[in-house]
Amino acid sequence: MRVALVNPNRYLEPPVIPLGIEYVAHYLDREGHEVEVVDLAFSPDPLGRLREDLDAFDPHVVGISLRNVDSSLYYDNLFFLEEAVELVAACRASCEARVVAGGSALLAGPREVADFVGCDYAVYGPGERALPALLSYLERGAEPPRIVNGWDYSFSRDEVPERGRWVDYSPYLRERGVAGFASQCGCRGQCSFCLEAGLPWRPRSPEAVIREIGLLVEKGCRELHLCDCEFNQDMETTKELLRGMAERNPGVSWSLYMKPLPHDQSLFRMLARAGAESLTLSVDSRSLYGGAYGLMDIQSFVELAGRQGLKVAVDLLVGFPEEDRERLRDVFDFFRAVRPETVGVSFRIRVFKYTELGMSLRSAPPPRGELEGEDPDFIRPVYYGWLSLDECRELMGDDPLFRIEGLERRSNYERLR
Repeated sequence: MRVALVNPNRYLEPPVIPLGIEYVAHYLDREGHEVEVVDLAFSPDPLGRLREDLDAFDPHVVGISLRNVDSSLYYDNLFFLEEAVELVAACRASCEARVVAGGSALLAGPREVADFVGCDYAVYGPGERALPALLSYLERGAEPPRIVNGWDYSFSRDEVPERGRWVDYSPYLRERGVAGFASQCGCRGQCSFCLEAGLPWRPRSPEAVIREIGLLVEKGCRELHLCDCEFNQDMETTKELLRGMAERNPGVSWSLYMKPLPHDQSLFRMLARAGAESLTLSVDSRSLYGGAYGLMDIQSFVELAGRQGLKVAVDLLVGFPEEDRERLRDVFDFFRAVRPETVGVSFRIRVFKYTELGMSLRSAPPPRGELEGEDPDFIRPVYYGWLSLDECRELMGDDPLFRIEGLERRSNYERLR
C-alpha cells in the first residue's frame, strides 16, 4: 500500500526531527509498503504543501503524527490539535485515503483525540508494528478497530531503524535542532499528573541503539537528545548501554531526562564516559513528599553529576492540592542551597482526563485552588492551581537560579549549552 506519513509539528523552539515517523517508516518499508514522508515543519504553507504532495503520491493511507496535544505550559500555551483538524480535512479533500492518527498526543485520551481531529483510526502507543497490522486489515478488505493499542504489538527489540532516509535533516541542523534516539518505551513511574505513568516499559537492545547512533553520526549528527521519558528506569539496562557507548566511542554529545532514583556514583561516571553532557532532572513536589524520593536523593544526584562535569537542569512542578506555601518554601530553599545549573518552575498543573490527578479532580472539588478551562474531555488545556504568579515569585526571590516555565521558549539542553 502507498502510505503518506505527515509531520505537522511546526513548533521550532527548537525544531524536532520526527523520530517516531522515521521509526514507523522503517517498519512499513520493511513490510513492503511504499512510504513517503510529508514534513511540514518548515513549510510556509503547510496545507498547500500537504495537498500538493498527496495529489502527487495518491496514498491509500495517510498517517498523521501528533506529538503533543499542546505545549502543556500555562504561560504562552500553544494548542496544536486545531491545525491537525485542518490537516485531516485537507487529506479528505485531496484523496480518498483513510486517515490514521498516532503519536504521544493520543495518551491524552485515544478516542477523545481521534474524535477531536476527525481521523478514521488511531494508534495508541508504539506504532512500529501496530500500523502495519492495521494496514493488513485494510489490504484484506476487513475493517480494523478504530483504536489500535500499540502495546499489543510493541516493536522489535533488536531492530535498527534506518535514519535520515525519509526525512531531510539539513534544515533542522541549520536551525539548531538535534537528532533524537530512544533506548526504551513506557514508564515504570506512577506520577499522578503524567500521561506516561504506568505505561508498559520495554527496552530496546543496547546493541541496536548503539548501531542507530552510528547511523546518525554518518548523517553528520553529533549532538543528540535521548527521547526516553526517563533514562534511569532500570539500572542494569541503562549501564549496559552506557558501557557499549563508551567502548564504541561514537564521538557524540547528548542530553537526556532522568528521575532522582535510582542512581549511584558509577552511573554518572558512565554517563560522562559515554558522552552525556546535560541532564534534566524531573521533580514534582507530590512525589517528593509522597515518598518516591527525598531531598537527600536529589542532593546526591546533583552533587554526583557535578563531580563528573555533567550539567543538571531541574524541571520542578509544584502546587498540588494538599500543599501549602510553607512546604513549598522548604523546597525552594533546598534548591537555593544545592544549586543545580537552573530550576524551571511550573506552578499551574496541566490536567488530563485519565491521569490519577485528573480523575481525582473530576470526582470531587479540590480542597483548595480551582480548575481553569472548560473542556470536559480535557483535550483543550485545563489547569489546576492555587499558587499565584506573585506568590511563586516571592518563593523564588531574586535568585537567577529559578525561572518560570513558559515565559521563554527555550529547551533545557539549549540553556545548558
